[in-house]
Amino acid sequence: MQEIAMSESDDISARLTALETVVSQLITHLAVRSDDPAGWVETRKVLALTAVNAREVAGVARLRDAVSGFFHQAESVAEDYSYPSGRGTPRPFAR
Repeated sequence: MQEIAMSESDDISARLTALETVVSQLITHLAVRSDDPAGWVETRKVLALTAVNAREVAGVARLRDAVSGFFHQAESVAEDYSYPSGRGTPRPFAR
């Protein structure tokens, strides 16, 4: 059986997808371990968007959209782990 070789762009795309998956899982893991998961994710998102906005490249709007989309899963999970002020188990005791 003949093996079909991946093109260079397919290889890069696969590696970027794998990297995005790993980093997304890491961000989610770190967020839920913080005392304020939603705030932790929001801070990282703002820092990433600030870094993107500082770049002087074409397509900055696409980069901003990509960053915002990247943090969507972590924001959803962090909201589930965040407690409104005065409700639920305080984070230090929930671990």
